[in-house]
Amino acid sequence: MAVPGIVIRLSDTLATSAPSLPNTEAAYILSAGDSETPKNATIYFLSDTAPVTASASLYESDTANTPTPPSWIVCKFINGRDASNPGGAPQTNPHRLPTHPAHGSTIVVNGSTPRPDKEADYHAWYDQEHGGKLALVPGWNAMRRYALVKVYGDVETANFYGVNFYDEVNGLGGPEWKAGVTEWTLKIRDNAAKPNIRRVWRIEGVIE
Repeated sequence: MAVPGIVIRLSDTLATSAPSLPNTEAAYILSAGDSETPKNATIYFLSDTAPVTASASLYESDTANTPTPPSWIVCKFINGRDASNPGGAPQTNPHRLPTHPAHGSTIVVNGSTPRPDKEADYHAWYDQEHGGKLALVPGWNAMRRYALVKVYGDVETANFYGVNFYDEVNGLGGPEWKAGVTEWTLKIRDNAAKPNIRRVWRIEGVIE
């Protein structure tokens, strides 16, 4: 059975020609929209992550052809929301976005690692409250949630990732975004095994 998911390829150099991965439905070339490093990334949407997780050969080939070794974070799809039904229950069917994000638009990737005994509460919070509140932020377009499966290279990871897509002009940091910090949110933060990993990215190109 296919396991849809993503590969986040992190690199110090902009991927003008990203390596090909099997089962790729789309890939987005990104540059950092924050002050963190690495400064560049490519997100691959895969219909099946099995070839990437079964062997390190694809990663090793990428490393051999890259001056600075990249890192890969491999995740499986959990669920998602789209602008067509932002307040509804998260859907387990959609994976690839219905429309590609525009050049210059924003992707926020937030990695969370709840304590093992608090994982159920974390998922309930994201699905029942947090995801819906993010959808109220002006410029929000879509959300996808993932669970970590494998990592290649030297990079800090989290157990779960929320990937949210916004217009270039958006309400991040504004009142709707701040309203998403609720008592339940603060409880989730207190129950984390380690701090969140948050990255902001800018879309530089789309590969199909």
